[in-house]
Amino acid sequence: MTLPDVIITQLDGALGILPPSAGKMLAVLGVADSGPVATPAAFARIVDLQSNFGGGPAVEAASYAIENYGRPVIFCRATATTPGAQGTIDVTHVTGTSVVTNTVGATANDDYEVKVVITTGGTRGTAGIVYKYSLDGGRTYSTLTALGTSVAIAIPNSGGVSFDLGAGTFIAGDYWTARTTAPLWSSSDLGAALDALKNTNLSWEFVEVVGNIDATAFGVLETKLNSMASAGKYRWAMGHPRMPNAGESETAYKTAMDGIFGSLASKQISLWPAGSKTISSVSARNYRRPPSFSIAAKHSAVSEEINVAAIDEGPIPGVQIRDANGNPDEHDEAVNPGLDDSRFGTLRTWDGYPGVYVTWPRILAPVGSDFQIIPYRRVMNLFCETVRNYMLLRIAKPIRVDKDSGFILEEDALEIESGVLAQLRAVLLTKPKASAVQFVLSRTDNLLSTQTLTGDGRLVPLAYPKFIAVTLGFNNPALRAVSV
Repeated sequence: MTLPDVIITQLDGALGILPPSAGKMLAVLGVADSGPVATPAAFARIVDLQSNFGGGPAVEAASYAIENYGRPVIFCRATATTPGAQGTIDVTHVTGTSVVTNTVGATANDDYEVKVVITTGGTRGTAGIVYKYSLDGGRTYSTLTALGTSVAIAIPNSGGVSFDLGAGTFIAGDYWTARTTAPLWSSSDLGAALDALKNTNLSWEFVEVVGNIDATAFGVLETKLNSMASAGKYRWAMGHPRMPNAGESETAYKTAMDGIFGSLASKQISLWPAGSKTISSVSARNYRRPPSFSIAAKHSAVSEEINVAAIDEGPIPGVQIRDANGNPDEHDEAVNPGLDDSRFGTLRTWDGYPGVYVTWPRILAPVGSDFQIIPYRRVMNLFCETVRNYMLLRIAKPIRVDKDSGFILEEDALEIESGVLAQLRAVLLTKPKASAVQFVLSRTDNLLSTQTLTGDGRLVPLAYPKFIAVTLGFNNPALRAVSV
C-alpha cells in the first residue's frame, strides 16, 4: 500500500566543483561496558552516562562532547562482537630476572597504551616492590602501588588488562609496555544500532560512529543513511578508520587508507584517519584518539553553515598532535600533506597560532560532487527538512484547479510557494546559512488524475575561500613620476 508522503530528490553537480590537484543533538554510537543495546537515550551529564554505560571508547567520545561544549548527546550502545584484546608486551626495558607475560584471558575495554614502571625494586613474591602504571603511554600515571606478595598486576577499570610476573627480581626503573585494542561491533551490530537511531523520536542531526570503520562497515553506514533519507530523515555521519600502527610510516599508512577507501565515496559520510592526543573527560588521562572524537563534538556545537577550519573558530580543546618540544608525533597535515587530498578530514597546526585546527572538513564525496565539505551537507539537510516539514502540512489539504485546464489554480500555487519560501527564508537566510533560496511549483500537474504535486527548490550556498592570493611589495614614493 502506497502511503501519502512528500518525496524529495536531491540534485548534485550543480556547483561546478573542480577536482582538487543546537537544536538537534549529536548521536554517539559505539561499544560500552554495560547498559542496554540499540536503545538510544539522551544524556546531559557525564555521571549519568557513566552510571548507565560504564566505560569504553564511545562513552569517552560522548563525555568529551558534554564536557567541552556543554551540550547533551544521544548515546546508542552497539553490541561488541569482537572483544578487546591485550597486545604483545615489550619487555626490552626489564633488566631484572622476572619474566612478564600477558595473563591468560586478559582483555581490555579501550585502546590503551599500557606502561608499567617499577619504582622500587625487589623480589617477586616478597613485599617491597612498588609500581605505577599508565594507560596513555606514560603521559599520566597512577599513584604508587605496593605489589606486596602478589604474582600479577591487574590494572583497575581497564576491562581486564593484566600481567603475570614470573619468579625473579625487578630493578627500580624497569618498565614494560603493551597496546590494547578496544572491543568492536560487527557490521550487523552497527546496522542494528543505526536502525535504532532511525526509529527513535529523539532529535539528532548526525551520528559519530566510534569504532574502526572498514569498507564493509562503510557500506552499511551508507545504506542506512540512504534509508533514513528515503524516510524523510536527513542525517549524516562522522567516523574513523583504524589509527596508525606502532612504527607505521606516514606513507605506509596513507597507502593503506587509500587501498581501503580510494574507490569508495559517499555524500554523507566524513572519515577522519590518523590519531591525536586527547584529554579524557572521564579520567583526565591523555589518550591517543582518532580526530573524530573531538571534531564531531565541535560540529555539534556550531551552526550548520560554520566551516570549523576557520582559525577564528579556535583550536580544538584538549587535543595535541605535537610533543612537548613542538615536534609532530601524530599526523599533521601541514607537515605531511596527503590525507586531505584523499578526501579525509585531518588536523593541522598553523605557525603563529597555538593549538590544533581542522585542515578542511571533508566528506568522502566523489570528485565533482557539491558535497565536498560538511557545511554543504548540513545546510542541504536543513533545506530538505524545511521544505518537507512545510509540505507535509499540505498533504490531503484541498487545492483548487482551473476549470478549463484542470491544472493548479495560480492563486493556490502562489500561496503554497510563498509559504515554503517564508519558511526557507526564516531558517536559512536570517542568520544567514545560505546566499539565496528558490522554490517553484509545477503549473502542469494533472492533480485530479495523479494526486501528485511537483516542485523544484534550489539553494545558493555560502562560499568558503580555501585560497587567498594577494600581491605585496615595497613602494618608494621618491621614485614616483612627477607631473609637470
